[in-house]
Order: sequence, then structure tokens, then C-alpha cells
Amino acid sequence: MNHIPWLTLLIVIPAGAAIALQVVPRRMTTAIKGFTIFATLVVAVIVTLLLLWMPGNKATNGPLPLHFEETHAWLPAINATYHLGIDGISAWLLALNAGVFLLGALAISRKTTDRLRFYCTLVLLTEAATTGVLLSIDLLLFYMFWEGMLVPLYVLLSNWGGDKRGPATIKFIVYTVAGSLLMLVAIIYLYVQSPSGSFDLENILAQPISSGSAFVIPIIHLTTFTPKELAFICFALAFAIKIPIVPLHTWLPDLYEACPPAVLVFFAGIVSKLGAYGFIRFALTLFPGEVEKYRFVLAGFAVLSIIYGALMALSERDLKRIVAYASISHLGFIALGIFSLTNNGINGAVIQMINHGIIIGALFLIVGFVEARTGTRDLHELSGLERRMPWLYFFFLVATLASLGMPGMNSFVGEFTIMLGAFQLNWVYAVLAGGGVLLAAWYMLRLHQGLMHDPPKPRTEGVHDLRFGEGLLLVPLVALMIFIGLYPKPITDVSKGSVSTTVSLIEPAASISATQ
Repeated sequence: MNHIPWLTLLIVIPAGAAIALQVVPRRMTTAIKGFTIFATLVVAVIVTLLLLWMPGNKATNGPLPLHFEETHAWLPAINATYHLGIDGISAWLLALNAGVFLLGALAISRKTTDRLRFYCTLVLLTEAATTGVLLSIDLLLFYMFWEGMLVPLYVLLSNWGGDKRGPATIKFIVYTVAGSLLMLVAIIYLYVQSPSGSFDLENILAQPISSGSAFVIPIIHLTTFTPKELAFICFALAFAIKIPIVPLHTWLPDLYEACPPAVLVFFAGIVSKLGAYGFIRFALTLFPGEVEKYRFVLAGFAVLSIIYGALMALSERDLKRIVAYASISHLGFIALGIFSLTNNGINGAVIQMINHGIIIGALFLIVGFVEARTGTRDLHELSGLERRMPWLYFFFLVATLASLGMPGMNSFVGEFTIMLGAFQLNWVYAVLAGGGVLLAAWYMLRLHQGLMHDPPKPRTEGVHDLRFGEGLLLVPLVALMIFIGLYPKPITDVSKGSVSTTVSLIEPAASISATQ
């Protein structure tokens, strides 16, 4: 079993399926969708098996507790390796990745999606790239997948969606490429400065890079950042854009507004989590001293995202933009957990990444179902759906309670654990983040009340309830919201060891900072 390259298969299967799809005639839409679902299902099954096998699989003796490692020479001339591995943090994100792409494939409409074969090809290529991001341990390999996923995403986002998709897609690509180029410069710096001359994360961690001397600006003699601090800032900007953290967030509401719901299931479900994962996997481990030094500033931006996203969600009337800004607020909680640099905070962030992917996927599917039936997303034109769509009402009620952090629902577990980490950082951050929780209850209950309980309006007269297939898409998401809320132990059991390892890499830097 151990000689099977399971992690490579997770990348090859969707990529190979995208290639094989080209021999299927375009008119055979049922076969195209069925083949796409089958490929994503196979990936989901393998990921599930890997999660079940992980507790009994001995991790490596390197700096990171990696499982199912694969290491091969890739570019020997520059000492770049094909190095894949998973730990307790990436494993659950890998499961989320597989789940949202399977759901996205199931949500594809054969009747309304034009050029279906091209669309499904892009979805499969995107899954291959996002899987590579989560598995890569070599920095250059990680960068290749990080940039590579932009190609299918750009074509996908610019060809399907609303009238504003063109400008929104360009804004997203420009933001992301700008951050990625900064990260590439930082990767090259780490390679040059590494004693082993390697792109491999574990090799760099085994021989830490010195910070170097701070730059001094001539004439005014102003001391600025050290080279390593600048490299950290480059990584941080790339990941902060992808999450996104305010004020680097402006691409997200416009893009989410223009995206079709089936795309948003996996785009909102996993792509934004890759920024948070990047912070944990690379920024915290490669730059422990720098992240310790700027932890309070970073946590401040996270709190700003929580409050700003919530206030903007209250001010919007477009359903997609309300959910988009709610997403920014929730992602702010994830960032706050990471920047607390505590076991509780980072564990909570991992749980909340899974929760956010589940909740945001359900909310965007529900918004899509409402828009398809009423022809609008304007909250002022929608009301009284409880009487017309009782099944939708049930699913939306559960998603609403989960989104606002009601005890017993999955989001409560993640937010509570993050708040513990925030208190360990500084009680002020926890209090301010608590204000975001109150605002979440306000905007989510306002949305639910206006959409479901007010008297029906002309737009909602005569609409029909969810079809059987639409309901099946929401059933697993709602079930997970309840299950994780009542029993989050499977996630924490897998992630806690890797989180502890990450925090242990930061603690020596914290001790040095405290003595200075």
C-alpha cells in the first residue's frame, strides 16, 4: 500500500480526466457531466481513505509531521524536488477541496451551462491545481501550482457568470498575480540564502536563514526592514490577498457577484482557504521571528476584516454581495486565529476553514436557487418564501444558524476556539471580535427574516420549492453543519499534532523577542 503514489494520484486523476474528456463528443452532455462527477468522486474516495489511514501511518522524522510523502528529483540543476506530503492541517483541507469540487460537479446544470465540455475541463484542471497547492512541500512546486490554478480560473470566471464578470475577473487576476510575483521574489531570496541551496521547506527549516542587517535609507538614515522581514512581507501580502484580508479584499465582492453559483461552491469553498493555509504552512514556519514581531499588527487587520465585512453585509441588498461580505468577516476570524500564534487559535482556524467551506457553499447554492426562480437577488424584492418553499426554508434556517455561530452548530466550535486564542493574545482583540459575532447575528437574521418571513411580494408569487436533486446537494452540507457542531473531535484529533509542531517552531522566536 505504501508504494502506491496516492498523493500524485490526487493530482493526476482530475488532470487526466480533463484530458480524457476531450474525446467525449460535445453533444453528449450527460456523459460529460457523469464523467466529471466520477473523476471528482474518485478523488474524494481516495482522500477519505487517506484520512482513515493517517492515524496508523507513522510520520517522518523531519521538522514537519508529514504522511504519505513522495520525494523525487524534479529540476536537479537547481535542486528543486517533487516533494509532496500531508499533515493534520492539510489533510482536512484536502478533504474540503475534494468535497467542494464534487459538489460543484453535481451542481452543474446541463441545460443552462453552454460549452459544457470546456466548462468541466476547466473545473477538473482547477481541482488538480488546488490539490497540488495543498500537497506541495517544495516552495517552487508550490508556486507552480499556486500560479497554475489561475489559468483555468481566469478562463472559467471570464466566460461564465454575470455581465460584470470581465472587470471582476481582471481585478482578481491582477491582485493575485501582483501578490504572487512578490512571493516569487521571496522564494528566490530563501533559495539563495539557504545553506543547503534548496527550495524544499523541510531542508530550509532544518538550517534556518539569518535575518540579516536592516536596510538604511541614505541621507535621512532611516532604518527599515531586514531582508528576511521583506521576504516575510512578500509572502504575507500574497496570502492576505488570497484570503482576502481588508484592505486587500476589493476583488472578492465584485467577483462573487458575477460568479455562477456552481463555480462559487468550489471557488468560495476552497480558494480563499489556500491563503490561510499558506500562512500556516509557510509564513509561520519560515518566518517565526518576523510573524511574532508583527503578530499584533496582523491580528489588527484580521479584526478589521471581521468588523468591516459585517458592517458591509448589513448595508447591502444584493444577496450575493451580502454573503460575500459575510464571507470576508468569517475569513477575518480564521486570520485572527492564525495570528494569535496559539494552539487554540490555529486549531480553531483549521476547524473554521472547514466550517466556512461548508456554510458558504450552502449559502451560495441557496442564493442560486432563489435567483433562478425569481429572477432577482434584490432583498427588497424578495420575501415570503417560507410559504412557497418550505424545504428551502429549512435548509436556509440551518445555514443561517450555523453562519451566525449558534451553539450546537459547526461555526460556534471554530469561533469559540479562535476566541480562546485571541484572549491568549490580548483580551482587546477577543472583545472586538466578539462585536463581529453580534453583527453576524444581526445581518444573518435580517437576511433570513426579510427573505422568508415578510409578506410575499410579486417576485415570490407562484415560485416552486426545491427539486429533489437540488435538495440532495444541500443535505450533506446541512448534516455536516450539525455533526461538526456536536462532534468536532475528528477534525481536532487529526490537526492538533501538526498545529502543535507549527507553534513549537514559533515559540523560540517568541522567547528571543521577549528578552529583547
